[in-house]
Amino acid sequence: MGYALFFLAVVAACLLWSAAFTAGAARAQRAWLRRLLLGVAVVVPIAALSPWVIATWLLAFRLAIDTNWFGPTVSCAVAALVGGIWIVAAGMSRRPDGTPAAAAWPVIGLAGLFVIAKMVAFGILLILDNAVAAQAPYMRLEAASLIQAHLPPAVPDAENAAPLYREAFTRLDTDAAAQASTGPLPRGPAADVTAEATRELLRRHAATLDLLRAAADRDTCRFDRDWTRPSFDMILPEIQAMRSAARLLAIAAVCAAADGDVPAALQDVARITRMGHHAASEPLLISGLVGLAIDGVGLDTLARVLPACTPDHAAALAAADPVGSPPTLVRSMFGEEAFGLATFADVADARLGLTSLQQVMHAEAAQRGRFVGRPGEFLYRVFLLPADIDGYRRFMHRQQQSVAQSRPFAAVRQENTADEEDIERRRPGLLSALIMPALGQVRLQAFKAEARHAAAAALVAATRQRLASGQLPETLEAIDREWLAAMPADPYTGTTLTDRQPLRARSADGALMVWSVGPDGEDDGGPVPVGADAVEGNDDIGLRLESAPAAAR
Repeated sequence: MGYALFFLAVVAACLLWSAAFTAGAARAQRAWLRRLLLGVAVVVPIAALSPWVIATWLLAFRLAIDTNWFGPTVSCAVAALVGGIWIVAAGMSRRPDGTPAAAAWPVIGLAGLFVIAKMVAFGILLILDNAVAAQAPYMRLEAASLIQAHLPPAVPDAENAAPLYREAFTRLDTDAAAQASTGPLPRGPAADVTAEATRELLRRHAATLDLLRAAADRDTCRFDRDWTRPSFDMILPEIQAMRSAARLLAIAAVCAAADGDVPAALQDVARITRMGHHAASEPLLISGLVGLAIDGVGLDTLARVLPACTPDHAAALAAADPVGSPPTLVRSMFGEEAFGLATFADVADARLGLTSLQQVMHAEAAQRGRFVGRPGEFLYRVFLLPADIDGYRRFMHRQQQSVAQSRPFAAVRQENTADEEDIERRRPGLLSALIMPALGQVRLQAFKAEARHAAAAALVAATRQRLASGQLPETLEAIDREWLAAMPADPYTGTTLTDRQPLRARSADGALMVWSVGPDGEDDGGPVPVGADAVEGNDDIGLRLESAPAAAR
């Protein structure tokens, strides 16, 4: 209703403008002045509305915004043009006494009514803007409730892993040598265990490793943050530090295995997996992705540790459960919705300008979403923001349902493609259109983790068979069902959950490689080894189990 009243007020202002200048033209004595005033009466309203007609056309048909204001705007322009022409024709028609009819119209009164109509139109915009701003507190409350519902439980410091992690992170951050890009730490499990720099790193950080092990052994990790006010500019110093800590623990595990302490190495591998779950326990998308990355470090470390297992370590391997399960992104998706709603709330009540928001976005996203100053932000809030928020909510709810379900990769990728095509064809809004494609791709990360975990389970089974028989199997089919109950399925194959193909495997130079065909669905011969340069076109995902040294065999 408010928008209809606004457009009626705009049309009224245009017609009153035409009437006022027609009345002035009817009183003009000179013909050139009369023609000028009549031209102003008709042309100026159209000239004033033309930029808005063009802008709404661009939004509706070039940017494909779902909220289409082109129809109402062009209707206003047509009404102003037709009404202006009719007013000029009626006002300049001659009365019986030979004078124009508009000569009797009150110029000052019409001009005053024109100003009032403009003020009414602007007042309606202010009311609409206030109505949008009034939603902000409720969105913030909803965001805080979403965050609180998906936070890890609050526990005493004696049970919380976060204080131990922070102390360990401080020790790592203050070690400039450890942070060097050429050092062993960035290489993680691929570090050279025979290098003196690697051993020196472990000696320097023996206390750090003790802290990390104690932290990973705790069930709950909850860092202290102001979760009542989620915001995209929330500082998360622990995220990157946790990845470095996982690499340090991976180096310790690989070195322990090389030194013959396989049980300790397997325990550290399990701890890295728990660190991934700790990182992903925060309801943040970046935390979930970091959790998956740390989980991947744990699997790479496991592949490096398994060759060192001897028959004496069979019981330790059976009891360690080093594979575990990958972190899920369900909690992260709910948290991401909360952060999005909090951001929309800041935009709704003008706490956050769109120009400022663009500065934290990717350059390409900022290029696609330019806004012009405060007037543009004001009009965006009034005319586009409500639909933007609704579109974001719908999209996030679809993402949450999809992540929570077990679905085949083909269906998820098809849904992602359909979402991206829908966004390109008809976007719900400017901000949500910038966020949606990136979130859609996040769902696919879970399939990579699933594939690597399936490969890791196969490598553990192959190792257990080697420990029992003295021979590493060369294929998955050669693994006894005692060690591998069912053939691990490739999550990137099949159109349903029941017709997936098994993972690929082959033996080369005494090593066993197990892999998935990856997102492109084509077998590229196996994954690139950890630490090696990427090979163009090879998106196979899996793990490589090197041949056991003579002592282990």
